[in-house]
Amino acid sequence: MNFKPFHTLALMALLAALAACGDSSSSSSDDSDTGQARTVTGTASAPSGMVASLRAPDPLRVVLDFLIQPAAAAITGLQPVNGATVELIRVDNDGNPVGEVLATTTTSTTGDYTLTLPQGVNLAGNLVVRISGADAQMRAQVVEEAVNIDPTSEFLLREFIAQGTDLEQLVINEVVKLKGKVEAFDLTAGANLTDMLEQLDAEVGDLVENQVAVINDGGGDAATVAGHYRANAFSLGLHDSDDQSGGTFATDLYTSTFTFSDGGDGIVDLNLTGEESAEGMLSGNTVSGAWLDYGTSGEEMDETFSAALTASGILSVEGEFEEEVDDEHAFRFPPSVYNLQRVGDRGLFFQVSKEAAVRYGVTQDGALNPDDRRGDEAFRALEVFARTPTDFSDNDLDGDFGRVYLATEMEQGLIAVEAETNVVSFNGNGNLNLATGTFHRLGVGTGYETGATETVENLSVIIDGDGDIVAIGGEPEDGFINDTHDFISLMRAEGSDSEFARFDTTLMVKLPQATPDVAGNRYRMMLLSLFLEGNPAGGANMEMYASQFNTFLTLDSATQATLAGGINEVSKNNLAANLETSVDEVEESFSVDVAANGAATLTLEAGDGTNVLDGFFNQDASLGLFTLRFEPDQGDPNELGLVVLVEVTGDNDED
Repeated sequence: MNFKPFHTLALMALLAALAACGDSSSSSSDDSDTGQARTVTGTASAPSGMVASLRAPDPLRVVLDFLIQPAAAAITGLQPVNGATVELIRVDNDGNPVGEVLATTTTSTTGDYTLTLPQGVNLAGNLVVRISGADAQMRAQVVEEAVNIDPTSEFLLREFIAQGTDLEQLVINEVVKLKGKVEAFDLTAGANLTDMLEQLDAEVGDLVENQVAVINDGGGDAATVAGHYRANAFSLGLHDSDDQSGGTFATDLYTSTFTFSDGGDGIVDLNLTGEESAEGMLSGNTVSGAWLDYGTSGEEMDETFSAALTASGILSVEGEFEEEVDDEHAFRFPPSVYNLQRVGDRGLFFQVSKEAAVRYGVTQDGALNPDDRRGDEAFRALEVFARTPTDFSDNDLDGDFGRVYLATEMEQGLIAVEAETNVVSFNGNGNLNLATGTFHRLGVGTGYETGATETVENLSVIIDGDGDIVAIGGEPEDGFINDTHDFISLMRAEGSDSEFARFDTTLMVKLPQATPDVAGNRYRMMLLSLFLEGNPAGGANMEMYASQFNTFLTLDSATQATLAGGINEVSKNNLAANLETSVDEVEESFSVDVAANGAATLTLEAGDGTNVLDGFFNQDASLGLFTLRFEPDQGDPNELGLVVLVEVTGDNDED
């Protein structure tokens, strides 16, 4: 029997008729065109769990899907949405439709569509194509002539809306560039749109949030931040292996020197002139059986790149997709955006950076082997950039400074973190006194302890004319004071390869003479913390927390504050486990207690415990430095970290 079944022949004839109808419709549109209308084309694709809800009912659709090869999707696992109605509409800044539908078309059996813009309708950030179902919709901004409708386009539009963007005034090239950065990530579709949007938030939310904040803001005056800068970064890292053969806990310190110069039109030219670093990595299947690698490095450099300074004091540096190859491994780093927030009108900036890499094997000829994926790596860092003085002398440094401190320690069988707060008094003649403060320490296998820090008097301080802190109490020190003599940063690393490693960072801010007025202030919160719990021989739980860029603490009064934003979490339940990443949206209230000298305690009652921030505000309440600890309702504190609050002003303060 070698004849073709009747229903197959009939379907082939139907497909030919459908194609002819599609051609006729297109020709009709072209016939009425004056030659100036623009055509938009693209593909609609969605997670498999929602495809059926987005397309028009058609009893033949299942058979058509079988006969025709689906189009490839940019995100692995997405399926084409065929037979869906595509509508061209305008939206307001909240994403709501405005006016009538401007044009419609239907996606083909492979999810493709073609739509001609009506006369007088041009590409714009508030011009949208959408496909809708009973309980879901996906949209894409029509900012170029090739527009795919997928979870990424919906995620980007939602982020612009969330940050209060004037969609009509968007520079369309910025939207195109941002979408390209997101599509460079290695993403796999979730079961439905909700899962996919959550994954996008976890994987690329910080990049998008950073970029949109800059797109929304006006240009700043680059000349006001020119000068020589020192930068210190304290970084935490977690690495895994895809086969769960082992993992790594890491801490890195970086201290760098820069020159900032005015590049015109809000552009700051950054020249990196040198960098020193220290790194410790505890690797293995369990903490008790892990091995330690510790090392330091330093080099003179001469690298120049550009950053955009905005009117609200954001200094933004864009990082491109990169690959690195060494003898054993190759790494892919997705695109990133580093946003530094300026403190008032000072030459002082802070940021929390979030970086990631995918680790691969290397081919015989020394290239990255994309078929040999080996693991993921995540890094979170708190970094400060401070303009340095040119003629510092001892009498420039006097008065009380509030000090916060964070340290990690590692060796075989141990991962620990420690935080401290106290007051340091400088007397203007090259000496300091340390007042009694409080320390908190927790570790895998060692539990939690707290107590008083040591009181020390008349420690000598040696600081060069350029603000470089050389020694304290006769011991070598690495740090700096800023050009307004009201902020200090110190960093220290010590260790022995295969034996132990310890890293610490200290931040100090000059305290006010009277209670600072914080009521009504709005602060960008920059948080970096580490959760540790469990047994070093097995289930050692490790979690890194870092705030998203648009996480704000608003002082509703002198005693009450509201926190709104997102906290990024990277976790593993033992050293060899695979990394898990998520973003927790927060909207909570803090109680606030500010003393006459700027010392402050902020307390947030969570569902299963209490977050406590202990620290200090500076003289004009533009900067706050705090340690963080989480106290569960049952048991001892299990999370320690640092929080920096930078007051934000200007037009770009809305979420």
